[in-house]
Amino acid sequence: MKLTLFIFLNFSVAFISDVILRFLSTQNINPIITSLKPYFKNKSIMYAGFLAGLTIVSALLISLSVCYLCFGFLIPSNYNEMIYFLLISFILGYIIDYLIYKWKLFGESLNQYYQLAGAGFWGSLAFLFSIIISYILLYLIDKYLFLF
Repeated sequence: MKLTLFIFLNFSVAFISDVILRFLSTQNINPIITSLKPYFKNKSIMYAGFLAGLTIVSALLISLSVCYLCFGFLIPSNYNEMIYFLLISFILGYIIDYLIYKWKLFGESLNQYYQLAGAGFWGSLAFLFSIIISYILLYLIDKYLFLF
């Protein structure tokens, strides 16, 4: 149940983050964020959020698998495991974001974004953001709602 909740939380964080990015892309706050406007132009809020959630969950499942195969854990339970998990996730997130760019998985609408931001780093950082926020939420749910 904890694993399912962790996956669901990551999907939710990615979905909500994408909705926020969609709004921010219209505010001309930052050229990199504004460059996402063409990506969101022909996508509904729900569809774009779903794609973001699906992308994060796909990367998360790979990270979980690698950590389980290499270190014997799925969800980190101590500081050392968290460091391993975040390092593995950063590397995988970088690779996955680069592949999204190279293979144009979301079409041409992200070209301007990748020209400004580059491929890899910011996608990887977004992945780590989702993991950290989801882990904190999982901890709070575990501590205060006594579900596990």
